[in-house]
Amino acid sequence: MLKTWYAQRIMQRSRHSKALKDLPPSLYDYWKSSARNEYHGIPADAVFFARATIGLLDFFECAAQGKGACALPSKAADSVWHAWLRLSPLKLEVFCRKHFGRTVPHVEGETMGGNLDEALAVCLVRARQAEGLHREGPRLPSLFLLDKKLKMPFGFGYAVKRGQPGYSQLDASGRFDPMISCPPQMAAAGLLGAGLITAAQFNDFEERARRLAATSSDGSSGSACGSGCGSSIDCGDSSSSCDSSGSSCGSSCGSSCGSSCGGGGD
Repeated sequence: MLKTWYAQRIMQRSRHSKALKDLPPSLYDYWKSSARNEYHGIPADAVFFARATIGLLDFFECAAQGKGACALPSKAADSVWHAWLRLSPLKLEVFCRKHFGRTVPHVEGETMGGNLDEALAVCLVRARQAEGLHREGPRLPSLFLLDKKLKMPFGFGYAVKRGQPGYSQLDASGRFDPMISCPPQMAAAGLLGAGLITAAQFNDFEERARRLAATSSDGSSGSACGSGCGSSIDCGDSSSSCDSSGSSCGSSCGSSCGSSCGGGGD
């Protein structure tokens, strides 16, 4: 009962509170009974569902903003999406049109085309913007931290090291592996090259990085770098664990490449 009450409070305080009132009444019970068959070890309590659903709406907001592929960085959110698609796909389309202005098609990783890291970069910039963060970074928005926060079994753990986002797959208990891959598409220079940020925003990022480096050299903690700063994360050669064609990302939703499917527009 306490978790149910807390889950309701989480939804009421969300910026998506109005949309959350339109969730199918049976979605939670259906997700609770079916998600564990697809996502082994997933927690099936009301608080997990509330946070995962809010993450899914964060993603719908990002995917509906423009054309092209937008990859979902959370398996927890994807678990709700899958349940909703099985339960009432037509009502999901109506929900998205009402609250986000358009439908958000569920696209398997193998059919998204192009590079999933590029689609993740699109989602990253849009999610940062939605939360009032600098589009160029380095801080990560809540959608990208969701699986690690919820300890989603085999989910995607994101962190920041030296100003660059990276990810690794969580283990069966939802524990984070600090040996992350840092795709260049998600770094500030990659965002600039893809036209996702402006030259002025990139220059601002570089200036903040220089100021942080100078402060850190004076013995400061450097806390302005964000929650992932200072952790034992090794970005290695800053290369992605997926190749440029996306062929090493697996044949189905939920690959090891930092994304669990996505949505795209024409």
